[in-house]
Amino acid sequence: MPSFKRKWTSSRAPITSHSSGPGGYRGLSSRAPSVSSGPSQTPVPSSARQLRTPFSTNTKPETDRSMGVTDDDFDDHVIAAVDMKDYSTVGCAYYSAVEEKMYLLGDSRSGGLDTMETLLLQIKPTVVLVPPRVDLDVQNQNQNLAQEDGIQFLQSIAFLVYVSWLIAWALVSSAYLPYQIDVRPTSEFSYSNAESKLLALKISSNHEEHIRFLVPQDGLEGLEEVNPEEMGFTLQEGRLLHISSSIDMENPVTIGCAGAILQYLQRRRSSAPSPLGGGNEYRVRVLQMFNIRDTMWMNNNTFTSLQIIQPESHPNMFNQGPGKKSASGKEGLSVYGLFRRFAYTPQGRAKLRQTFLRPSLDLDIIRKRHDFIGVFSRPDNLAALDKMTKALKHVKNLRLVMVNLCKGVSTGSGRITGFKTTVWASLLAFAFYSIDIQDALQDVSGAEILALRTKALRVFEAAQLYRVGRMIQEIVDIDNSEEQGRTVVKQGIDRELDRIKDRYDGLNSLLKHVALNIAATIPEVLDLDVNVIYFPQLGFNITIPLDDHGVAAYSGADNEWELMFITENRGYFKDYRMREMDEKLGDIYGLICEKEIEIVYDLAQRVLRYENVLVDASDVCGEMDSLLALTQGASFYKLTRPRMVHDNVIMIKGGRHLLQEMTVPSYVPNDTLLVGGSEDPDTNGLSTSSNDNPSMLVLTGPNYSGKSVYMKQVALIVFLAQIGSFVPADSAELGITDKILTKINTQESVSKIQSTFMNDLQQISLCLKEVTGRSLVIIDEFGKGTNESDGIGLACGILEYLLNLETASKIIAATHFHEIFENDFLALRPRLQLGHMEVQVDQEVQQVEDQVTYLYNFRLGRSNKSFGTICAAINGIDSAIVSRANEIACLLARGENILAACAVLSPKEVEELEQADSLARRFLEIDFSEGGSDNSTKTVFERLFEASEQ
Repeated sequence: MPSFKRKWTSSRAPITSHSSGPGGYRGLSSRAPSVSSGPSQTPVPSSARQLRTPFSTNTKPETDRSMGVTDDDFDDHVIAAVDMKDYSTVGCAYYSAVEEKMYLLGDSRSGGLDTMETLLLQIKPTVVLVPPRVDLDVQNQNQNLAQEDGIQFLQSIAFLVYVSWLIAWALVSSAYLPYQIDVRPTSEFSYSNAESKLLALKISSNHEEHIRFLVPQDGLEGLEEVNPEEMGFTLQEGRLLHISSSIDMENPVTIGCAGAILQYLQRRRSSAPSPLGGGNEYRVRVLQMFNIRDTMWMNNNTFTSLQIIQPESHPNMFNQGPGKKSASGKEGLSVYGLFRRFAYTPQGRAKLRQTFLRPSLDLDIIRKRHDFIGVFSRPDNLAALDKMTKALKHVKNLRLVMVNLCKGVSTGSGRITGFKTTVWASLLAFAFYSIDIQDALQDVSGAEILALRTKALRVFEAAQLYRVGRMIQEIVDIDNSEEQGRTVVKQGIDRELDRIKDRYDGLNSLLKHVALNIAATIPEVLDLDVNVIYFPQLGFNITIPLDDHGVAAYSGADNEWELMFITENRGYFKDYRMREMDEKLGDIYGLICEKEIEIVYDLAQRVLRYENVLVDASDVCGEMDSLLALTQGASFYKLTRPRMVHDNVIMIKGGRHLLQEMTVPSYVPNDTLLVGGSEDPDTNGLSTSSNDNPSMLVLTGPNYSGKSVYMKQVALIVFLAQIGSFVPADSAELGITDKILTKINTQESVSKIQSTFMNDLQQISLCLKEVTGRSLVIIDEFGKGTNESDGIGLACGILEYLLNLETASKIIAATHFHEIFENDFLALRPRLQLGHMEVQVDQEVQQVEDQVTYLYNFRLGRSNKSFGTICAAINGIDSAIVSRANEIACLLARGENILAACAVLSPKEVEELEQADSLARRFLEIDFSEGGSDNSTKTVFERLFEASEQ
């Protein structure tokens, strides 16, 4: 049976609000997307910048059923692929036919539908490839889709049906829709398949013209495999090394998207080959990383190196993986973890994490967040801040609550039972405590400048919190609901329900009376304990104990009772009295539940009228909670508001490392000044502001003196400023930094084929490819791990390259290669600034480990010593080893022959040397001035050699 591709056209179907039963659900109109197996005919656009006409549907069959655009206009198209895995990790890649370039996004954690929407609006694709995670029968499954004020998203299982969300958004969005959605098999998004397709690109083939890296594919098993032609060498690993220097391969979701695009292009080449193309149609010439618009680009290595986000796995394997509170486990010692403790709502923690993962490049957004923190940090607003934080502790995420309410589920989590976890308890608590938040916002001094405060008051007013809370409180019996663990309706709401409840409450006395009457009919000699019990759905039953044989001790006169069932120690019977009560009273508990369900259902429909505004209010609470977490963190960690400017500058006074200062008794703050280049249209893009100011700082000096901490603290201050937080410094003036690129520490793994030095090279290569004039580059001791001369050469070459960029970026590098400056390999210039971390040396101290005192002060100028042996002594290396190391270091410093100084003679050589020394000394003692035949030269030498042999 042939498989047909399901293609969603981008023609917009009108959405109508209509009732589909008592639930009042809203649904799609009859003009839903069609499923076809034929091509889509695309009108040729007049300009690449114009909006493209939505694709129409044509059911005419074709050879390649996956194509939706024609060859004539393909050169103007952008093919994108999006995917989401591992609880909201979004990956994206897209191919530009005009540029013949593929762009890859670093996996966006804590993403979702909003992230996909942003990406599609930024990329403006013509075709979007998505995997078929769910059945795409929108009319039958997406009954919660509605349109209000231009767009409304699905309110069903959040991230498990994201493809349906994407399609629904495309259907109801008021924006233009210049793309078709092509649902592809999940296998096309496989990481392993994508990796092999990337390695097969001609990008690697061009690289192989200069150098090849070959490894045996299956290993060497015997001498017969020594022949190179028969060893099974492969280029795959070498190509992987080359590709890894251009893109970050540690993004599995995005790499899978790239593989889906490459397979799409391969299908186009095979279905419509060009006679003049020579096999070069739809080729990929360049791979490049990109980031979401107006967000700072940082890869996973940077987040890990700077300890911004650092999750910890649970020690129990069964508890590892996504959990209730986090998608990646417990948060360890990280910058995000320091602020997360101050976020109290689920949506607030999610928003805070998203803020940390996406630092902003928009000065207005950054300044608004700084204004919010500044206003709520004022002493006269502490009472309002405390009131809001106490209220936020009781606020839940209403998005999930509304999903349950739409599905008719009023209970809470399966793990936690009780009324406090139900939909009504959550809504009631939200309404009550949101009113407190609203009152606190109105009492905040100086908050008129805060756009978020104005938005929150408007949203809370629209949410009709008092009305919603009153509706719930008038109907739901709070005390009885908490006692019974279900939603109980109050007395006085429905007369019939009250009458049934009164009858149910009187069952105890009725059953007791009936039981006494039945006991009177049983012979007294049996002495049985008789009970009459009511079971919901089973009705009224007589219970009789069982005898030793497991049979009921009594079953009525002449067995007139009907046995219904037997438990471990009792039998349950019905007689005419039980049936009469069943007929007259019925399933009284079921009647109560059914009546209460009807009332609660009606309440749900009334509350759902406020669904959109309540969800908006919940989102606003999350946004405020995330900013209040930054506010409390600023107060707790003594942070200062930075001054954000348009200039490309980093000017820090008294900067501190937020994590490091928590692990030491006292921390020494330091200053920083870096000025990057600026592009001025009047100077044709050349750097205009950095020629007289340092754009690069090279740190030298002893080990253990704080160079790495200093570099990281600068990067963290820049990062914190651009997420909208205050910074750990006395003062800071900062311009916008578009990327933070690091080569700090290498994460090693046995699963990687690279050595440590190769990993370093890949990191630095990626930095050099991504660097811009607005970037901050951190390079910590690059060049170690190989020959010293090669390391010095590479370090010099990289620093020289960065210094010669037309638009200077901001760079901080640390090195122990003092030869670079001693031999003038790197010429001094205004752009280059040298610095070191100050130490105090006392040579008179006998203990080596006490000779150096680390002051951790940053000072201008370079240091020519690293004090490695002293650092070794501090860390417990044996004193004999340290002494020997000092001797060799002194010999090298004096330029002496290290081989001669370190040579060791064998015992035989020592003996021969002693004999030669003795012979030479006796020869020097001979007096040749005395005459005589005995003192002839021949005689003297014969005596010397005879004595030497003896």
